[in-house]
Amino acid sequence: MLATLGSFVPGQHGDLSGRAKKIPYASIELTYGRGGGLLVLSEEKDGLTFWQTARDEVVVLRDGFPQSISGITPRLEMSNATNAQGDAVALASLGDHEQFVVERAWVDKKGRHHAGRAQADWSCQSQTVSVKLPLTTRDLHRCVETLDWAKGGDTRSVYWRDDQGHVWKADVVAWPGAPKLNWRVARPWWPLG
Repeated sequence: MLATLGSFVPGQHGDLSGRAKKIPYASIELTYGRGGGLLVLSEEKDGLTFWQTARDEVVVLRDGFPQSISGITPRLEMSNATNAQGDAVALASLGDHEQFVVERAWVDKKGRHHAGRAQADWSCQSQTVSVKLPLTTRDLHRCVETLDWAKGGDTRSVYWRDDQGHVWKADVVAWPGAPKLNWRVARPWWPLG
């Protein structure tokens, strides 16, 4: 369970919008399984953002997509997306409909290591929808990532992004049976244009 700024009681998130208003730094409201709260950006480098909790748990996003989670179990250890030729896919610049391959490694709640490969189908709506975020409401495109796992099972994640490809909200299932990972941007870490 994630520990965040201040104390956290599972299922009791309090007034995260009020907290986010008081913090002038890039922040996200994040839940993972039953835990969550407001996280402040610790570091940003080459498209990676690091969101560290009070107990040194770290959630890493690459261009707004889950890259890894450390310090808790179950956890995502790595995520990689490639096209049919094996070249890295820039997730932030995905079009309205794309197909690619996702490889992930994770540790389950019993501490067992797993690896999986999935065919990804990415589809975005051309029309925007109004999405409530902790500090604002934005018109965003709803994108669905469906992963067909080679060892069986499908997972479905939903991302809401702007016209520039910035992910403002996400509801993610990173592997079959994974706890849900959800986040909403309170204060963005990219310049608003």
